[in-house]
Amino acid sequence: MANLTRERWEANAHYWVKIIRERRDRYRTELTDAAVLDAIGPCAGLRVLDAGCGEGYFSRRLSGMGADVTGVDDAQGLIDAASSHPSCEAAFTRASVYDLPMGDAQFDLVLCNHLFSHLHDPTRAIGEFARVLKSGGRLILLTLHPCFYIENSEHGAMNSVPAAQYFVPRGIDQRFEVDGLESPSLITSWLRPLEYYAGTLRDAGFVIADLREPHPTEEQLREDPWWRKGFPTAMFMLLIAERR
Repeated sequence: MANLTRERWEANAHYWVKIIRERRDRYRTELTDAAVLDAIGPCAGLRVLDAGCGEGYFSRRLSGMGADVTGVDDAQGLIDAASSHPSCEAAFTRASVYDLPMGDAQFDLVLCNHLFSHLHDPTRAIGEFARVLKSGGRLILLTLHPCFYIENSEHGAMNSVPAAQYFVPRGIDQRFEVDGLESPSLITSWLRPLEYYAGTLRDAGFVIADLREPHPTEEQLREDPWWRKGFPTAMFMLLIAERR
């Protein structure tokens, strides 16, 4: 499964670089990026691991705020794009989040921005994040909302998730479709029940400090039909956990 996921992301690398660098993903540019930055807060002087960094836009942002950032991603095409960006001050390396090439207790903060929905089984990754974080370090995790996200939610689909599906890991195979552009390859989005996150984080030595659900403002929903259609229900979950 890990090899298939890597192959799909390699196939989608050029597409995703275009989407991010042309700021075509409104969910990120108008909603989730701000929510993640608010959760991070001041970061000057912090050592940050950007896990699943993609083409590196958040690494660059945090570096510009004074953080010492290392970005890792399993797709070589995305790491190449991140490393070659002209304003790059972060360090990037190709690595799996299941087996990080870093020593213990190296980082103050681990950021997982839209990573967990692309991990078939994140349990080992959570263990790795616990290992490389210092005591008191934070894990910030932004992912698709496990309670409400379904196939085609971005196109206005709204439905409840039956209990038989909710309480087991479920994968949604679909292509990215952003601003009228469709990705070359399918991708699988994985969702798990809330109790998975609570239990797995606890067992790895984390305490959940906050749970947030980034959502459009009343003004966005009132004034912009794009948000009324594209955000039919809670679509994102943001967890902040602290390493004991």
